[in-house]
Amino acid sequence: MSLKSAHTGKVGKAFVKARMLRSMTREEVAGQTLINIEYIKAIESGDYEIFPARMFAVQYFEKYANFLKLEIDFFDIYNAEVVAAAVKDLDLNLPERSFFKNNFIYIIFIFMIFLTSLIFIFQGSNNYREASDISFQKTLSNEDALRQDVQSNFDNDIDELHNKINNFFVQDKLDSIQLDVTVDLLEPEA
Repeated sequence: MSLKSAHTGKVGKAFVKARMLRSMTREEVAGQTLINIEYIKAIESGDYEIFPARMFAVQYFEKYANFLKLEIDFFDIYNAEVVAAAVKDLDLNLPERSFFKNNFIYIIFIFMIFLTSLIFIFQGSNNYREASDISFQKTLSNEDALRQDVQSNFDNDIDELHNKINNFFVQDKLDSIQLDVTVDLLEPEA
């Protein structure tokens, strides 16, 4: 027989929440209440299999509840009739139809909108890719034109420098002629 149920789990969460509100660890609670830490874990998880008998579970449950100042009654997981009544009550509270059955049309509608959105997104990304390819090609052609401009400017600058150098040497030659400088054409002896 399992000694854990949905109800005992909910009760256990109430204990955890109350302990957390007091900013206490399980170890601190065990030290102050002198309750075995494994029993504290069992009460907080809603699983009473660790207790040797119903009486131990009830006593430690009440001691822990009093320490945390909780007003919670012990859910008698040991009594099959109480458990059966709780399960029956839980079944009565559950809706008969599931969420998907109740909202089938809305789910289909949302799915169609989602699918349509995906189609538009992918088409937009394809158009963006084409536009970026065209932009890239324009950039490449602009780069080629810029290279040609730079090369022609470079060539013009080199030609201009050559002309300046030649003019300098021609001027220098003319200056040396006017000074009547005679150059000895004899070759030095080797």
